[in-house]
Amino acid sequence: MTGQLGLVLSGGGARTAFQVGVLTAISEWVSEDKSPFTVITGTSAGSINAAYLAANADRFRTAVATLKRMWGHLRTSDIYYSDIISGHYSKTLINVFHLIRRGLKDSNSFLNAIPLAKLLSSHIDFDRIEYCLQQGFLSSLAITATSFNKSVSTTFVQSSTRKEWERVRRVGISEVIRVKHLMASTAIPFLFPPVKINQQFFGDGSLRNFSPLSPAIRSGADRLVVIGIRPINEVDNPIKETISFGDIFSRILNTILFDSLDVDQERLSRINHTVSTSNTGELKHIKSIIVRPSVDFTELVTSFDYECPRILTHLLRLIGSKNNGYDLKSYLMFEPGYLNALIDHGYRDAQNQKAAILDVLTG
Repeated sequence: MTGQLGLVLSGGGARTAFQVGVLTAISEWVSEDKSPFTVITGTSAGSINAAYLAANADRFRTAVATLKRMWGHLRTSDIYYSDIISGHYSKTLINVFHLIRRGLKDSNSFLNAIPLAKLLSSHIDFDRIEYCLQQGFLSSLAITATSFNKSVSTTFVQSSTRKEWERVRRVGISEVIRVKHLMASTAIPFLFPPVKINQQFFGDGSLRNFSPLSPAIRSGADRLVVIGIRPINEVDNPIKETISFGDIFSRILNTILFDSLDVDQERLSRINHTVSTSNTGELKHIKSIIVRPSVDFTELVTSFDYECPRILTHLLRLIGSKNNGYDLKSYLMFEPGYLNALIDHGYRDAQNQKAAILDVLTG
């Protein structure tokens, strides 16, 4: 085994629980308790799993088991609430009217993510990231968010050696990772408020993340295990006579959280081919695998309609979602039955790709 092994975790709201299932399978295959991943990167909700694993890089199996319990017991109320959305439709409309009237001066989202901030503060010991770096269990943790001020994909990197870069519309800067960086990376526009860091406002890291593999490679990884949340065979939406605001919002959310993993993987394959056919010393061969769900989350969430919390039901009604808004539910419904089903599917999909994953793990 040579070089450094990187873990790339994309995001997608509640769908991110799928990653925990994949990680559970991997934790059963490794021979040591310390993390096999010395470079860990996360975007959007994937940043939560990334930061937790980095803070516990010296006890990987224990960390994954704890993540599984945490995700498996989550409730939507642990993630967000709303001062705008009410059980009474007329009151909600009045609240929305007041929000629009106030403009962007003091209101910029429908939901409040304070519960998530409290959850992260209580579950992640951020000081242990530096401990794991100093002890050699971890080389780099990279969290990606989007700067609204500069329209730039910004990766915050906490590393054993200073890692910074600047490319077209994307930068990497050295930072000590804290709750605010995760909150920024998970702040879906319109739904959650942006987060101010270093005099800039940041939102969801998926927005301009056109090179999701780059932070891990720039942080030193030469092998990558990538866990995405976009299904292998995504089902096209049926053609409709009309399209509602909710349908449009759902498409926008899908676009925002669209991971460019396949595009970046294709680019990586071309680079690997160039490396194998030339003597250039500027490029290196990167071995990688992308683990994707075999299940369509929109179909899966329909089995757990009974879990849908009132706040999500009212939000879907407010934006006019048709067909019960299953696409949006698959992102925003943080309830035990659905989340555990996602974890189970992640575990099974990883087992189905065990040989290919192990090939990258073992170098």
